[in-house]
Amino acid sequence: MVKKPYNFLRNGRNKLLIGLLFLLGISSIAYQHKDVYFRIKQSLDIFSEAFSLIVLEYVDDIDPLELMGVGLNAMFESLDPYTNYFDVSSNEQAEILSRSNFSGIGIQVDKKENRAIVVRVIDGSPAQRAGIRTGDAIQSVDGLSTENLEPEEIESLLMGETGSKVTVTIKTPNATVDQLQLFRAKFEPKSLGYAALLDPNGEPIFELNNDTQVLESKDSTKNEPKQGVAYLQINEFGQGVNAEFRQALQAIRQDSELQGIILDLRGNPGGLLQESVQMLDFLVNADIPVVETIGRLEEYNTRYITREDAGYTGPLVILINQGSASASEILSGVVQDLDRGVVLGERSFGKGLVQIVKPLPFNNSMKYTISRYYIPSGRSIQSLEYTHDTNNSVLQRGDDTEYKTLNGRSVRGGMGIEPDLQVPTELLSSFQSELLRLGLVTDFVQQVELPSTATIDDELIQIMTNRFMENFDPTRLQIWNDMLSLTDSLAYSLQNSEALNANTDESLQRITDQISTLAKSKFSEKTTEIEMVLGLELIRFYKGNQAWKRASLAFDPAIIAGIQLLDDLQDYHSIID
Repeated sequence: MVKKPYNFLRNGRNKLLIGLLFLLGISSIAYQHKDVYFRIKQSLDIFSEAFSLIVLEYVDDIDPLELMGVGLNAMFESLDPYTNYFDVSSNEQAEILSRSNFSGIGIQVDKKENRAIVVRVIDGSPAQRAGIRTGDAIQSVDGLSTENLEPEEIESLLMGETGSKVTVTIKTPNATVDQLQLFRAKFEPKSLGYAALLDPNGEPIFELNNDTQVLESKDSTKNEPKQGVAYLQINEFGQGVNAEFRQALQAIRQDSELQGIILDLRGNPGGLLQESVQMLDFLVNADIPVVETIGRLEEYNTRYITREDAGYTGPLVILINQGSASASEILSGVVQDLDRGVVLGERSFGKGLVQIVKPLPFNNSMKYTISRYYIPSGRSIQSLEYTHDTNNSVLQRGDDTEYKTLNGRSVRGGMGIEPDLQVPTELLSSFQSELLRLGLVTDFVQQVELPSTATIDDELIQIMTNRFMENFDPTRLQIWNDMLSLTDSLAYSLQNSEALNANTDESLQRITDQISTLAKSKFSEKTTEIEMVLGLELIRFYKGNQAWKRASLAFDPAIIAGIQLLDDLQDYHSIID
């Protein structure tokens, strides 16, 4: 090949042109920055003058600090749900709560479509015993509406002295509204909630004792070596949970032959990103970019890459639900994008924004969004894009870009994490949850007097179920109660209009009787569901939370679906391959 002579003039001109463009670019950026600072000063001048006029000349007396708080909150509301202003009283209250003997009801909430949604219910908490579930909306706390409150404010309202009472109004996904009276309790939820080796029926062969952190055999009939599925429930990505996860899994692997792992991230609201990345270190190969944060400022941009060879390369199932958020969505999304495992359950919450807290003068502070999370396919897990219409309100906008996993499967962005297989994720049905919310199951269980050595078996549960059903009025359930209320309302209206005669009164009574008869008939068809929820509550009350968890596994539809998928690896590989 003949080498072309170097054209100094032409290349010199090119270099000159590039240099000029570079200088123009720098000048343009400098001008833009100067323009921004000018507009900031201009805006502050306008705001300061308007603020002073209102405080000094408005017809009524105005508290300047209160007005400032209202203005900042209104400004932040136009951005996203996670950008908030905290005044000095809020900061002082948070400090008092962190140092005092204050307790809660065991839930974590987040805002979605201006509703306070329960994203986590802690096992064994007052909220779980009352039948509150992930996805329920908290409408009010002690009569105060949650509509314009931030998640931190709602959780502060739920806090109080241990043993004190709080009234919570909830609305379930099927539109049932209940007012619950709960007693606050002190508890320390563990990041690693439960770990065990499960047989094909979801029964634990052995499990990790939460107190001693030692594996305990639960089925001595199983022959050696024990085979099964490792089940690990991660409640949140708290400090050290990655080490706990690895230690628990290592202990299970030493005494068994694993068919696969089920990692349960349902109701996991997130936590420390570094803990989820370190867990991914153990599950995927080294030198793979797993998550990236991207914002306007370079200092907030970070790329996380795995650093070690995978400690486990076998089949993997991740369980998620609408309470899975932030770090738990990153872990499940990375597993999905890399086709490292199968994600089961329902669509996750969709929180893919990163916030920091910075102090403001006079002991005030603010939390604001600085970047977004992106996972290997290039998609964001954030379910809302915050744009603004003519009313300056937040709009939901889908991501039309088609993203691909490592093996070429199509996935969507801007939707949280959508499971590869959609399966039911709730342990209890809406009927069972309503029984708990009414408080009748708990009251019945607490009135039963059993010796501490009693065996809670199928026979005992059946006897207790029959006793419970004999003394329960099914018209207390909302569907039947609403029908009777409508009948009573009709009778009242007819009486007021003097249209109620003997024939009409008799007809209304027949309707009432038919509703009661139908309610009893339908209630009798729920025997199996009643046995399950009553049996689990008996176990919880007399044997403790870990015994309750152990007994609940075989009833959990998502866990059973995961075990079945790992039992048939042909179906498993047909999804990810």
